[in-house]
Amino acid sequence: MTNQNIVSKTGDASGRGSMSGYKVNFPARMRLYTDAEINAVVNVMRTAEVQTQGEYLRKFEADFKAYTGARHAFAVDNCTNALHLAATLCGLGPGDEVIIPAYTFCATAIPFGTTGAKIVWADIDPAAWVIDPSDIERKITPRTTTLVVVHLLGMPVDMPVIMEIANKHNLRVVEDCAQAPGASINYQKVGTFGDFGCFSFHGAKNITTLGEGGVLTVKSDADAALVPGLRHNGVRGFQGERERYWVPAMSNVDLDMETIWPNNFSIGEAQCALGSELLKTLDESNDVLIAQAARLRKAIADIPELSVAAIPSGYRHVFHQFVMHFNGSTFGTTRNDLLDFLTSEAGIRAIVQYYPLYRYPLFQKLGAGEYDCPTLEGWWDNSFSFPWWIGMPDETLDYLVASVKAGIASMKVN
Repeated sequence: MTNQNIVSKTGDASGRGSMSGYKVNFPARMRLYTDAEINAVVNVMRTAEVQTQGEYLRKFEADFKAYTGARHAFAVDNCTNALHLAATLCGLGPGDEVIIPAYTFCATAIPFGTTGAKIVWADIDPAAWVIDPSDIERKITPRTTTLVVVHLLGMPVDMPVIMEIANKHNLRVVEDCAQAPGASINYQKVGTFGDFGCFSFHGAKNITTLGEGGVLTVKSDADAALVPGLRHNGVRGFQGERERYWVPAMSNVDLDMETIWPNNFSIGEAQCALGSELLKTLDESNDVLIAQAARLRKAIADIPELSVAAIPSGYRHVFHQFVMHFNGSTFGTTRNDLLDFLTSEAGIRAIVQYYPLYRYPLFQKLGAGEYDCPTLEGWWDNSFSFPWWIGMPDETLDYLVASVKAGIASMKVN
């Protein structure tokens, strides 16, 4: 299937956002489903004997392992709960410290905050705009036990360097891959470098399993042995036949980790069947995003006020979003001025992704309001995102660039 086919079969996602009145808006999801993907779900509805914990779960997990090269993969209901499982398996607690990037979605940090460990915020790399390995080194203390890295916006973190740091200091590594399914470094997929990889299939992600879904990849056999019980109410299968047929089939419930209560993070069979189907075209749909980004990056290269993230050789950036940095200091304007123009004059719903996490009351109230992230502070106040989906028409991409140029020209005059 060619890149053009994946676009034509899934449809143009534009115009399906929840807010009206924009010429170019963010869509409700990245693309529409193909007939094959829809049929996969309908087939489960018609034929599956069980709706959860069945054959489609096992197939999806096997397919995900084959796609990523992970040693173990466990499908769950969302990425946040994959992160909860990772935080639990890292054994974090009061007195420990966990280093987390300050620039990410709040769901990255919340599961680790619930452990009682102290969150230490790491700065971003000034070129790549993801967590800065050198800042991690500066913030490691004798209490640090875990590193959380985020392949943000589809951009892989420098995992070879991260793993050198982790091995040097005997630290666990959790990769948040929510925004980067299919991203890689020298052909090794993200989510397979560290101890754990956490993936999202939320409705706004590069692929979605009916709005929610996730996968936890696990490197060690010992950790993997604990996941099924932690994921599904502590339930363990019986070894061999039950003594009598009427003995409760799900009564073998136990703790997989001492004093750690299990939970229910199960995902449905229909979502798993869809997930297996989506993996077949994930690389192709990512190729469409990469081609779109290449067109935009080339078009804005001659706009000195705009910059984009540097992508190292061998890195596959899968462009969950398209983010830029604006510098209007030479003529006394800010990112906000440009966004006002794009909204009011061009009808483009350009946005800012989210605040640095230490600016949110949630983290301030929970004792994670301290920060030392000078690069992020200078970068965030001038960053913004274009509307973005799989299969954007060339004329839409060209309109975005022309509108930015018009906005900058207008601000220079005024």
